[in-house]
Amino acid sequence: MIDRWLTRWSRNYAFLRQTLDDVGRELARKPYDSLLQPGEPLSFSQLVQGVRVDFDVDVFRIDPDGTLWVSIETQAQLPTPLDIKPSLVFRKRPDGSAWIQL
Repeated sequence: MIDRWLTRWSRNYAFLRQTLDDVGRELARKPYDSLLQPGEPLSFSQLVQGVRVDFDVDVFRIDPDGTLWVSIETQAQLPTPLDIKPSLVFRKRPDGSAWIQL
């Protein structure tokens, strides 16, 4: 609920939300094994419309059936209400399918 309010009333938050949703879709399309590569950081930075946005990506849970739970946190030098930045969680299954709620 607060995410919808922030998206509606903060241009910066809406920008970060849209950027995160786009990046989340891209990551959810990646092959299952690419999210489990040891030693390769999943986090990255990207320049979007002249703004550097950092994406902290973490596989924080692996279910017994192999389902990965992946979180993505954003950070940028953009003011948002109460300095709240959007985040996203998606699930990636061993068969390559993903579930992401946008």
